Amino acid sequence: MKSNKQRKTEIKQRRWARMEQQRKAALLPAMPHAALAADTQLLALIHGQSVCHVSYYMDISYRCCDCGAACVWTAQDQKWWYEQVQGSLYASASCCKDCRARHRAWRQSHCDAAEMAALRSLWRDRPDASARARVHAALQAKAPDLRSLAAQALAWWWVQFGDKPAHAQLEALSLERSWAPRIDRILRRQVELRPGVHRVCRVVSYPRVTMGAALSGH
Repeated sequence: MKSNKQRKTEIKQRRWARMEQQRKAALLPAMPHAALAADTQLLALIHGQSVCHVSYYMDISYRCCDCGAACVWTAQDQKWWYEQVQGSLYASASCCKDCRARHRAWRQSHCDAAEMAALRSLWRDRPDASARARVHAALQAKAPDLRSLAAQALAWWWVQFGDKPAHAQLEALSLERSWAPRIDRILRRQVELRPGVHRVCRVVSYPRVTMGAALSGH
C-alpha cells in the first residue's frame, strides 16, 4: 500500500502536469472559426522540433502567377501538403489547378522521367567522369526541369564535397530566376538532402539572372 505521503506526492505531480498543460494551451493562439487544426506532433516529427510550426490552417487567397486568376488554397489542401506530402513549411500555392495541370502535362510530354530520376541520384555521391558528362548533357537539354536538376547537382557537389569544377561551372552558368532561390538555399545550407523521393520545383521561363556572391560563401 502507498503511504499518505506518496499519495500526496502523486496528487501534486498530476496537478502540476495539468497546470503545465493549461499553461501551454493558453500560450497557443486561439484557433479562428472555420480553421482546421494542425497535427503539431506530426509536423515536429517531419521537420524537427526547432522549426516554428503552425497550429492550424486557414484558407489563403492568392492570384495565379501564370494566368492571374483568383484562387484559394484551402485548409484541407494545406494539411495534405504539409503533413502527408511532407512539403516545405515555407512553400505555398502559386498556380491555379488548370495551370498546374498544363505544366504537368508539358513535363510529362517533354521530360524523361528516368533521366530526371538519374540526375537526382547523382546529388549524394562524389562526382566522377560519367556523372559530370551526364550533368553537362542535361544542362544543354531543352527541358527546363532537366537543366534545373543538373544545376542543383552542381550546387550539391560544391556544398558537400567542395568540388571546384562544379563551383566554376555553376558560377559561369546563367540561371533562370525560378531556379535561383532553390540554388541559393542549397549554397547557404538552408536545405538538406533527406531520404526518400525528391520533389522537383516547377520551372517556367523567366529572365535569366546570375547567382552573384552566393557561390563565394563556401
